[in-house]
Amino acid sequence: MMKVNKLALAITTLLVSGSVFAHGFVTNPPSRDTMCKLSKNSEEICSSSVRYDTSAIGESTKGFPAEGTPPDGFLASGDNAKGYALNVQNADIWTKNKITAGKNNFTWELTAPHKTANFKYFITKQGWDANKPLTRASFDLVPFCTIEGNGETPEPKPTHECVVPERTGYHVIYATWEVADTSNTFYKVIDVEFDGAVSSEWPKQVGTVNPYMDLKAGDSVKVRVFEDTEMTERSITLNIDSDAAGKKDLWSKALAEKINKEYQDLRAGSPNDDGGVEAVAGVNTIYTKKDSKIQSVEIDIDSKQVMQLELDVNKLNNEYKLNKGAAKIEVTGTATAQSNLTATLTSKTRKQIDSQKVIVGADGKFALSLEGSKLKAGDYTVAVAVRAGNAEPVAKNQSIKLVENAGGGNVDADFTYPDNIGSYVAGTKVLQPADGKVYQCKEGPVAGWCKIYAKSANHYEPGLGSNWGDAWTEVGAAK
Repeated sequence: MMKVNKLALAITTLLVSGSVFAHGFVTNPPSRDTMCKLSKNSEEICSSSVRYDTSAIGESTKGFPAEGTPPDGFLASGDNAKGYALNVQNADIWTKNKITAGKNNFTWELTAPHKTANFKYFITKQGWDANKPLTRASFDLVPFCTIEGNGETPEPKPTHECVVPERTGYHVIYATWEVADTSNTFYKVIDVEFDGAVSSEWPKQVGTVNPYMDLKAGDSVKVRVFEDTEMTERSITLNIDSDAAGKKDLWSKALAEKINKEYQDLRAGSPNDDGGVEAVAGVNTIYTKKDSKIQSVEIDIDSKQVMQLELDVNKLNNEYKLNKGAAKIEVTGTATAQSNLTATLTSKTRKQIDSQKVIVGADGKFALSLEGSKLKAGDYTVAVAVRAGNAEPVAKNQSIKLVENAGGGNVDADFTYPDNIGSYVAGTKVLQPADGKVYQCKEGPVAGWCKIYAKSANHYEPGLGSNWGDAWTEVGAAK
């Protein structure tokens, strides 16, 4: 009899334990963690624990908007370290749900339903700073929607009809599920974009008119249309009849107007408030209809002149210090706007260590990083090349040396950043390869930010990120 009781107790324990690790998430509109689960947010930022254990993310002590539950800066993850990467806040980094003010439905999937106190929905204030960590100051702390649970267990996939307040642009909705039979609440961040524009019949982008050079009389620009293969019979050509008409802003707009006139299923230009697309001077995006078979549109320039590309690479350091075999080199400069630029780091034996590509912005400036690990001291080359259209490529090389002894100081580090980033805790010291300095992870709740890093979201990277001082303290030069 005792054995039966022990077995029953073991089974009960397993059932209770299982419910601790599986609770719920918002499926419509998908919350930030659900977007990771659906592979709609950057996989570089979404950890496997977020993608595969979404229902456990955001569990924290109940009480919001009371202070510290969860702490400011950790509203997305709550007390659950698995979701720390979700606390990165930037206007562009997260995929957004289109939404309009007024009646909206919010649907949860409760993988382990609990007796419920309530569901509440908060929204960021108009004018909030989307590039700073989420805090209570970011939100209107009066919920715009409250659904009482009355201590009952909800259905597995409850839907709540809520009236969303008027907002414009990007906002965050903070959805909370307060459990009645535990001390916790589940907190979910939903990224939304308020869409006040008229619906357009041209939603699909298939190409770009990119006027990267002036043309001359006798030059021409050809539009090529592709479905599964090139539709050669659908090509059109804009002939440049004078040097004046060949100015970048003029021929680009003329070509966009020609596309809009001669194609029934293509529009080139910039979207207007009426849902249409208008030709503009400069870069014109090419759109087609939602059900169109067109997959892409390419623009070919036929010019007798050879475009002269520009490239100016800022002077690199003669030497870069190796930190436990790692190095990081910042490459900056100016080049022809809209051109394709590649930077490569190679060894003396011409072995490629790293290569990065970027399209130069409209201001002509570029900045990228070359990184390597397990490197040896010696001579290396940084090569930068720029290409565009039929222009002759331009390349410039600079020789550098990688040398031992990182910082010339006396401070030891536990790790070279970002190696073993998942194990960083308050007090952890890391060596930053870019500057040879050691940084220490701060005490308190902000220590969780030390674990957050991706090349596309390096806000807390010690010494370099825009918010690194929130998570790290500079200790000194490394040994």
